[in-house]
Amino acid sequence: MVSQELLVKAAESFGFTVETLVFLSNSCNEVYRFSKNNQPYILRLSERPSAYVEKIKAEVDWIYYLAQNGVHTSLPIQASDQQFIAVYKEQEQCFIATAFHMASGQFFDKNNLQLWGPSIFNKWGETMGRMHLLTKSYNAEDVAVKRDDWGMWNIDNPYLQQGRYHLLLKKLKSLENTIASLPKDAQSYGLIHNDFHPYNFYIDNDDITVFDFDDSIYGWYALDIAIAATHAVWWGSPADDRESKNEFAKRFLDEFLSGYFKYNDLDTYWVRQIPMFMNYRNLCSYFWWLNSWDGDESRLSEFQQTAITQAINLIQNDLMFDGCDIQL
Repeated sequence: MVSQELLVKAAESFGFTVETLVFLSNSCNEVYRFSKNNQPYILRLSERPSAYVEKIKAEVDWIYYLAQNGVHTSLPIQASDQQFIAVYKEQEQCFIATAFHMASGQFFDKNNLQLWGPSIFNKWGETMGRMHLLTKSYNAEDVAVKRDDWGMWNIDNPYLQQGRYHLLLKKLKSLENTIASLPKDAQSYGLIHNDFHPYNFYIDNDDITVFDFDDSIYGWYALDIAIAATHAVWWGSPADDRESKNEFAKRFLDEFLSGYFKYNDLDTYWVRQIPMFMNYRNLCSYFWWLNSWDGDESRLSEFQQTAITQAINLIQNDLMFDGCDIQL
């Protein structure tokens, strides 16, 4: 957690009272809600090297381009110096602060037909389709540093080079090699959200506002679609058995792609790659846990240990993860 002194600095930068801060989450960034002029906003604090400031400027530029062209996003607000970013140094660490308007609406609820179902899946696809169409006309020449391109994981953890964990790593590298060999062209590859899952948008009267572009990269449109589908299956499938997840994934993508194709075309070749990209996203989830793991299995939760065992069984039996064993 960042210090109180740093939170006070952020409040001064963005012109709000520090007492209005409410902690929301701490994963890749620390995220807070605050109030200003009786309106809710979001404060994001990122511990990153100072060079990363230019990457966030590119993120902000992309968000504004989408908003100017009709995509509902949570727009950033300016700090007191008219910049969208404030940078603080604390004990040789660099923290980058960005503040955003808070979207109206609420998160999905798979038990509420108004917040989860075909109409939401279709609107979700429409929103992503518009974003992918716009990336084709987006000119990033006005930003000093572009967002990164998709790349392979750099994993040198020795504890993943042995035993059953090596099977996970070997499978990841196999999928990465397959992905790296795929063609890149303007009809299949561009600036994508790269994390457009159900906790990164709000639903309000059947409309969607997307936020949290912190992971945006240049990548394949099919990958962006697959990420949405993978998380939809994780959190929104009506049942947990393999058959139900595969059936749900197919229904979800039918509705999602129906909305997507209203705005952006995608060749059948790329549609058929979506299950492979879903399998890849599933596998990546294990390395979010394991990349910096110290080899002590007692540090892994019971859920993580069970999930790893199940993943190894799937890999050994040459099966895809649940929800990915579909044809499109």
